[in-house]
Amino acid sequence: MESNSTEVYPNERFGSYFLFTTVQDIVVKVNLFQDPRFFPDNPEIEEAFNFFIETNKHSMGLDARLRNTVIAILANFLKENNPIIIYYCDPLDGRGHLRYAKFNRWFYMVGDPSVEKHDREFIVNDLKIDESGNVFRTKLTVYASILLRKNHPDYDSAISLFHSGELDKTGKL
Repeated sequence: MESNSTEVYPNERFGSYFLFTTVQDIVVKVNLFQDPRFFPDNPEIEEAFNFFIETNKHSMGLDARLRNTVIAILANFLKENNPIIIYYCDPLDGRGHLRYAKFNRWFYMVGDPSVEKHDREFIVNDLKIDESGNVFRTKLTVYASILLRKNHPDYDSAISLFHSGELDKTGKL
């Protein structure tokens, strides 16, 4: 079933996540929770949030209302708060780049010129186990984005740390 509507699904906030159900009976959970792991050595950088989407099953086609609802939730969150939002595209199924491309398209639909998005990719080591039980290392490319207002008080520090990959700005900026 396809939904071509430009409307959004009714959604409800439950603490750090928003919940809605699509016409395909897919339960979508949009998570926006404060995550101190992003800048642990810099408590002065407040309001860093992890953003990710969970569903109870895969979509069976294009659902514009799902996209519009996620965009509306993200846009409202950015409007009502002054957060730093970080999004990591899950690479484990080999579709991280596709998630990254979709997030880029969706972000531009937010349409708020006061919000800026920066991107980066990095390589991480992962352990895999083959059919024989042998453990071996593989490398995964992880795509990440950071969203924040251009006038955020920690804009320069957060952007610099995000691109450097370092968590501590002390004495470096």
